[in-house]
Amino acid sequence: MQYDIVQSENAQKMIIKGKPEVIIMVILGIWSSACMAPLFSFPFIAYDSLNSIGTKTLSCEHNAPKKVICKQTADRFLGYAKPEETTWQNVTKADFHLVTRKKGRDQQWITLKTNETEITIFSDRLSSSLNMEAEELALWVEKFNKFVDSGSGKIELIYPASQQWQVLIFPCLLLLFPVIGILLAYLLLQWHCLTFDRNAQSLIWEVQTIFGKQNYQFLLTDIQEIKMTKVRGNKGGTFYYIKIYIYGRKSAIALVSNSITTAQNMAQNLGSFLQINVQDFSNQTPQR
Repeated sequence: MQYDIVQSENAQKMIIKGKPEVIIMVILGIWSSACMAPLFSFPFIAYDSLNSIGTKTLSCEHNAPKKVICKQTADRFLGYAKPEETTWQNVTKADFHLVTRKKGRDQQWITLKTNETEITIFSDRLSSSLNMEAEELALWVEKFNKFVDSGSGKIELIYPASQQWQVLIFPCLLLLFPVIGILLAYLLLQWHCLTFDRNAQSLIWEVQTIFGKQNYQFLLTDIQEIKMTKVRGNKGGTFYYIKIYIYGRKSAIALVSNSITTAQNMAQNLGSFLQINVQDFSNQTPQR
């Protein structure tokens, strides 16, 4: 963070203004630009995801001896939207397909045959959450083929239309990056202004973030001590903290800089203005 120190002509007031480093604003700007592009596609992706959540119901009945008509009804938006219906005439047979893989899950699907084509009505090749096991599907296919030969009756199969709630993972990921960006902007884009006033015997601390401004006021007589420490960052960088401890406040007001010259200058000015001895621990082994 960059700091400017301003003192009044009569030496009764000192203001320390801190603002984010330019490099931080550039990085956040790039991050925001990268997040906005996929965010524009979120409404369309979310619509498709919600639209696919539901079940499909396959109902088959005889419209003539040994002639079967099947109607598939697909619920959309969890049943709140008008279902889609597809009908196949003269279905003659159902086949169950199972591919066993050594690595990964097995794949299974069901096809219906008509005089003209073969239709896949059930498949887990694009889904990992189904409500029927392979044995149940194989048994249903066996029952269906017997049903075709029986000449009467009705048979149904209900199964998920897609991956169910798993289809919402991708839209949620699209929202994750902007949320992280907003959190980083809140933590890093902060403007601090500390006004030490001898005439009013007060310290006014203003913090400006992306969500607004907060003001805190303390008495100069409540300032207990000032410490300067050195901390090593996760990537090897070194930061210098000036911590102002105030009576009745659990956490200290911290001013951080990656420049020892800037930190020492602020500490010296603070100590001189407040007539408080600054405890300098910057020469000790840095903390992590």
